[in-house]
Amino acid sequence: MKKQKLRHIDVKKKQLEKELPRQAKASVAYQKAKKAGGAGKRPAAVMAEYNEGFTYTDPASGESDTISITLTNADLRWANKWTPKRGDKLTAKIIERSWGKAGKKKTFYCGKFCLDDLSYTGPELTCTIGGVSVPEGNSFRSTGRSKTWKKATLKEVAEEIAKKYRLRLQYNGGSVKLGTIEQSNEPDSGFLTKVCGDYGMAIKIYSGKIVIYDKGEFEARKPVATLKKADLQDWSYNSTLVGTYTGARIKYTSGKDDKEMECVVGRGKRMLNINEKVESLQEAQIKACAKVNAENEKAETMSATIMADNRIAAGSTVKIKGLCQLSGKYFVDKATHNINPDGAYTMALELHKCQKRITDATVMKEWQGEKKTVAGKQENRHPESGGEFTEGDKVIVNGPAYWGGNGGKANQCSNMTMYITQILGSGYKYQYGVAKRKGGTRYGWCQKESLKKA
Repeated sequence: MKKQKLRHIDVKKKQLEKELPRQAKASVAYQKAKKAGGAGKRPAAVMAEYNEGFTYTDPASGESDTISITLTNADLRWANKWTPKRGDKLTAKIIERSWGKAGKKKTFYCGKFCLDDLSYTGPELTCTIGGVSVPEGNSFRSTGRSKTWKKATLKEVAEEIAKKYRLRLQYNGGSVKLGTIEQSNEPDSGFLTKVCGDYGMAIKIYSGKIVIYDKGEFEARKPVATLKKADLQDWSYNSTLVGTYTGARIKYTSGKDDKEMECVVGRGKRMLNINEKVESLQEAQIKACAKVNAENEKAETMSATIMADNRIAAGSTVKIKGLCQLSGKYFVDKATHNINPDGAYTMALELHKCQKRITDATVMKEWQGEKKTVAGKQENRHPESGGEFTEGDKVIVNGPAYWGGNGGKANQCSNMTMYITQILGSGYKYQYGVAKRKGGTRYGWCQKESLKKA
């Protein structure tokens, strides 16, 4: 009789679970930094009592994951003994019930975060705290470092930086040879992000990991979900030709042997001209493809709000149906999870339509540039009042330092001490290649009027 009663209770419990409405809640545990005073831990159950809204932002590349939680502060404890401090730690999860299947409970892990933002709004002194998924402290994002990397691969550079901050490296992609690259007073985070972008790789920081992957390879994967018109609560679409290209061209003159290189990828009328340091035609092809494919991601973009679907994450692809010519396969650039106090759970997606990526070179050539021979030795000179410039001279630079010998983007210099690394022939508008230290990586190209001997 007792067993039958227990069985009856279990059956009734399962029926009630199936009848429960779809629910979602954020579970955020709070840990004070070691140096901060006050209570050390605030469990998720305590935090839930004050939670008025939760947001988790999951970007595909170039940024770290972030969270934001709004806390009711009627008793003012979040502005008194419980005042949050930078460096405090948060662990966040999203708990779903009856979301995909009636009665089923599912947990989505957002990650670990360091508190880096704090704000209050009146009149109730409502507190909003923000956390970012980066190593503890600011050195990863803020401390400038300088180093020259020679004959390294992207994975080797990433491994060394990850080890420095006790992060794990998750690397998905082929071997990327970097040649010689220079980190010049740049934070490790910004430097590694830039290098990844230059070589067509995506990067993000997530839950104690540096994640690096080939975006083209991820775009080629099968969609994780299909979204129909009825699934899109709110959406917008944009298509543009501005800033999109059918190909790209790199021209570069090597400072070591005066060798000139040209690489063209793709073809057509809308060509992107790139002024970029390269050491080989193979490197030129990789950088040109990376740059033009990144620019072309804005050709067709979409923003959409949907009922949350945790199969969809930044870096995945989805299939859009029912929007006529707008339909197709889209890459998820960012997914923002929003949970209201009443349990309403939505996702805001930022997408770009997957285009055919440019991978092949249509022109690859190199040739020897002009060099003058002086006294049996190759040396470039240019007359200047009061003397002449030669390679290796220490100079003061006042004016723009361009990316290429004939212009392009420029860095503005004001009383900067530099060294001349190369002097081009008269066919170039900006003949003087300069670097921050003797024998270092070239910083840019200057005209004679911008230089003065130090």
